[in-house]
Amino acid sequence: MRNLVFLLWLLIPLAPVAAPAQTEEADRGFLTGFLEDNLSSAGREVTITGFAGALSSRATIAEMTFADGEGIWLTLRDLSLDWSRSALLRGRLSVTELTAGEIIVARRPVTEGEDLPSPEATEFSLPELPVSIEIGRLAAERLELGAGVIGSPLTASLEAKVVLDGGEGGVTLTANRTDDGAEGSLALNASYSNETRQLVLDLDVTEDEGGIAATLLDLPGAPAVDLTIAGSGPIENYAADIRLATGGTDRLAGQVTLQGNATSGRSFTAELGGDVAPLFLPEYAEFFGPDVRLAVTGERAADGRLDLSQLAVQTRALTLDGQLVLASDGLPERIDLTGRIALEDGSPVLLPLGSGPETRLTSADLVVSYDSQQDAGWKADVRVVGLDRPDFAADRFTLDGSGRINRREGKAVVGGTLNYGAEGLSPANADLATALGPQLEGSATFFWSEGGDGLRLPRLTLEGEDYGLTAGLRLEGLDSGLTVYGRGDLRFAELARFSGLAGRPLAGSGTASLTGSYALLGGAIDAEGTVAGNDLAIGQSELDGLLRGASEVDFSVLRDTNGTTLRALEIRASTLLAQASGTVASGGSDLSATLAFRDLSVLGDSYAGSLEGQARFSGTPEAGQVSFEAKGNGLAIGQPQADALLRGESTLRLTGSLDEGALELRELAVNAANLRLTADGRLATEGSDVSAELAFPDLSVLGAGYRGALEATARFAGTPQNATITAEATGNRLAIGSQQADALLAGQSALSLAMRLEDGALKIDRARLNNPQLTVDATGSVAGAVRQLALEARLANLALVVPQFPGALTLNGTAEESGGSYRLNLQAQGPGGINLRTTGTLASNLSTANLAIAGSAQAALANAFIAPRTVTGPLNLDLRLNGPLALGSLSGTVSTSGGRIADPALAIALSDVAATANLSGGRAQISASAAGTEGGRLEVSGGIGLTPPLESDLTIRVQRMVLKDPELFTTTASGPITLSGPLSGGATIAGRIELEETELRIPSTGFGGASGLDNLQHVNEPAPVRATRARARLIDTGASRGGGAARRPFGLNLTISSPDRIFIRGRGLDAELGGELLISGTTANVVPSGAFNLIRGRLDILGKRLVLSEALLQLQGDFVPYVRVVASNESDGIISSVVIQGQVDEPEVSFSSVPELPQEEVLSRLLFGRGLASISALQAAQLASAVATLAGRGGQGIVGNLREGFGLDDLDIVTDAEGDASLRAGKYLSENVYTEIEVGQQGQSQINLNLDVTRNVTVRGSAGGDGGTSLGVFIEKDY
Repeated sequence: MRNLVFLLWLLIPLAPVAAPAQTEEADRGFLTGFLEDNLSSAGREVTITGFAGALSSRATIAEMTFADGEGIWLTLRDLSLDWSRSALLRGRLSVTELTAGEIIVARRPVTEGEDLPSPEATEFSLPELPVSIEIGRLAAERLELGAGVIGSPLTASLEAKVVLDGGEGGVTLTANRTDDGAEGSLALNASYSNETRQLVLDLDVTEDEGGIAATLLDLPGAPAVDLTIAGSGPIENYAADIRLATGGTDRLAGQVTLQGNATSGRSFTAELGGDVAPLFLPEYAEFFGPDVRLAVTGERAADGRLDLSQLAVQTRALTLDGQLVLASDGLPERIDLTGRIALEDGSPVLLPLGSGPETRLTSADLVVSYDSQQDAGWKADVRVVGLDRPDFAADRFTLDGSGRINRREGKAVVGGTLNYGAEGLSPANADLATALGPQLEGSATFFWSEGGDGLRLPRLTLEGEDYGLTAGLRLEGLDSGLTVYGRGDLRFAELARFSGLAGRPLAGSGTASLTGSYALLGGAIDAEGTVAGNDLAIGQSELDGLLRGASEVDFSVLRDTNGTTLRALEIRASTLLAQASGTVASGGSDLSATLAFRDLSVLGDSYAGSLEGQARFSGTPEAGQVSFEAKGNGLAIGQPQADALLRGESTLRLTGSLDEGALELRELAVNAANLRLTADGRLATEGSDVSAELAFPDLSVLGAGYRGALEATARFAGTPQNATITAEATGNRLAIGSQQADALLAGQSALSLAMRLEDGALKIDRARLNNPQLTVDATGSVAGAVRQLALEARLANLALVVPQFPGALTLNGTAEESGGSYRLNLQAQGPGGINLRTTGTLASNLSTANLAIAGSAQAALANAFIAPRTVTGPLNLDLRLNGPLALGSLSGTVSTSGGRIADPALAIALSDVAATANLSGGRAQISASAAGTEGGRLEVSGGIGLTPPLESDLTIRVQRMVLKDPELFTTTASGPITLSGPLSGGATIAGRIELEETELRIPSTGFGGASGLDNLQHVNEPAPVRATRARARLIDTGASRGGGAARRPFGLNLTISSPDRIFIRGRGLDAELGGELLISGTTANVVPSGAFNLIRGRLDILGKRLVLSEALLQLQGDFVPYVRVVASNESDGIISSVVIQGQVDEPEVSFSSVPELPQEEVLSRLLFGRGLASISALQAAQLASAVATLAGRGGQGIVGNLREGFGLDDLDIVTDAEGDASLRAGKYLSENVYTEIEVGQQGQSQINLNLDVTRNVTVRGSAGGDGGTSLGVFIEKDY
């Protein structure tokens, strides 16, 4: 308004010049430009549209806008000015009417930076303008305020009158809300005279319920609001009454007075009170109570000195009283403040903090005292008890301090010490509680002097249970960019307390120290520090091993206007040393780093070797040089194939340059024991061209089963949106340790790939895998959501995988992805009637499918996956998979006939297998029958659930089924068995099996025989050999060591009955037993009861027959029978016994007597009726034969005792092709001469003599009892 009035006053001399003859266009252009230029300024742009009648008594403006850097914030439309031009000639602006059809304030304007106010106070007065102003009517039909102006959108009407004349002024204003919101009005009547100093101010604001004031202030219930301020009188002795009411009830009332002037000083008082609790949330009523009082009395002197002689605040829970005197420079002269927050009954009180979590405390006390008239010392004491928040609680907080405030040589000096502490800390977060501990304490010493070196904190401490911080700081002023100088030391005695916060197990202790400076405004840094740890652990095995013992990080860095300089960075941990240094600047950087890892075994048992490397970058991202080199020796990372490749020396080298953001890769080379990789080219956003070559000369280094050589080349040219991609690979005599895969990869294999990217769509022009056995061709495209693939594959001879089916196997079809699913049409044909077709759709996320699977196949195709078990027979399938990819979504039929199943581990084979499975509703109904290859039949019927837990209800009928283990038993079994319950774990096996004639053989494995070689390693083992050993379970795959998830065992309730005809034979034993066994418990904990007991039996040794006194056959916790047989004889008052007991496949033989004698002595008396020292050589041979018969195998024990007793190096019983037995005894006559005597049961004998000439050459000679002799030279070599 002041700018507009001044411009109108300036226009007075232009009136005579602006003759009526001027065109309207010229009038508009000149005056519009003049007003816009003078009303606009930095950060404010004024635009006027439709300005007319500027030199008439009625001027109009169609639109006037005010804009700042963010756009238009104020718009005025339909402006009209009815005024007297002649009055301007008399120095008077007389406006009859100034109106606006619409005023829109969209937001608050962006204010430019303003100068700080003058420290000196000034007298209040109205401005003196070059003209007097009288506006009879100032009105706006529509005033619109945006939400950003007062916090809520508002539309209102405005009516006002303004007078400013000769230092006197007045304004009368009325505004009424006109939008759909609550009714509200504002009335203002204000006037002031510079001459009389009389001030009148009457303000009345009223709003109905739900008004803007109640809403913005978040008053509970948004009540009606009524605010009045009324006052009049000279400004040197002015008083105003204030009244605030809500809902028709007074909430706050009082008076504010001003006395004096800026020259002599001005005093003020304010006394307000009332029931303000309803203005806050109901839960704050306890804090405020029904009566709140505020009393302030003070004086502002002409020099700026402030004296608050009274400051009092009183609520139900809060009391604050005190006095405060501040000198004109802001330095305290007197402070006397006491405050307390507490309820009379001592219960916790909720603080009226508004936002955030609810905060309660039991009490809080504040005392601050200082009086410069007494001395320079100040004291402060703060106590908080019983702090309680949902996320945090504490029993007590304390803060006490003391120091001095004075002046030295006219300059202010402030200093002191603060002691602080917290007890009973209890965060809701348990991990944070563990980290903090129950209490904290510390202190801070500070010092500040006017014109000195800033604020200094010589000592700052914070101590927890086993951690602490000690620091010293200095903060300098604006002229140094608010720079902080300091040092700090941090210690942690036990990092484990921070494990919860870190989300991983931590351990160890550590310290950190830092010294230097930091400019808060400019960001300059000059710092150096050290971080040290001892036995650190973070729950990651490799890093824990590296950090074991002492570890340390040292650094020194400088950041200034020239850039950032990393003076030094050094990391030391166990066998690792890493260093870096250099500079980073916009004009060019130079950084280098080195790494030396002497021994990687500190990372864990699977790691080994050493590693060293160096890297450097120089220049800028637009023009720079990059290099990296690394060398390893004997590296191992615990992955057998990778370890084999890294054996010996391995190197990596990379060199390149940066050119306008692109990387020119001059060289990338990786060389290891049997690996070579090279690459070069250009990597850039606008287009790349990179080529690479890979070579594996000998894959056998990867481990057993691997073989052959592999070479490959690849190229990528273009961008991620448009590019060509090619790759070629050739392999010779490849093998990976799988018999089937190795057969398919025999000879030379070639892979050829050509693809294109066109606008992000992938086109597969060629994808071909070819070798003498297998050919696969594929073409396709990927464009947006549509993906297509055509596939043709041919296996020349299926017998390579399934020997029973020679002939070619082909697979042809298409797969297309569109609309979130794959559409499949695949057909496979091959020998043995294999003819399968799959059609339908499959969800692209593999969640559901609707597929039809029909045709015929051979069950033997599964043999490669179930070995050593085998299955044969034709399969007929007519299935549909509709729903999730789970067995429960299958329906249809699977059947076979004339099949065969064999399981070597169970020594079971079934022939003439006929089975049908009808799948429906998530369940398979099974009907199957088969014949045992040794006789008998087996029938299965019932159902199995196809979804977990695979509920079953199966009945298995055994009909005179012959079961046998050629080395152990033969029996015939009959009876029903049921399998019911969840097959995933917890099912029950129950039934009764009747055994017919059963023969159990105690195996005989020879005497003095050799055992297998321990820790035998197979080098370059062919795949078929390895497969055979795997089927024979001679390879430890770890599958039995808990690799899979635990499964609930099956319950057992089986009865095995055979009243008689269970025969135990072997090792001279012939016994008949009978009885019944009950097997209960679970498959993980078999609980057998009952036994098969002796009916009759004998033990024959060297023609001597011993009658059995005891024989028992039972189960003891597993399914291998336990046998105990006892035969006794009495001679010369000595009772001798033979005891055979243990698991039936490996029983132990022992000899005992009463009274007790050595075992060999017992056996001698048992067989010959005399002691060992009294028997002949022939009887000794008979004795050894008897031991062999009973023991069934070699080893120490009685056999060893006999050999040692006779002083021999070898003692053995052997048999020839006709079954005739002979005794063989041998002994070394010297280190390289060995003699051996063999006596047969038919009386023949032979002596042999071996002479070891060298390690590989032996001379052997022999002479027999029949006069025959022989002599030979033997050359032997281990390989």
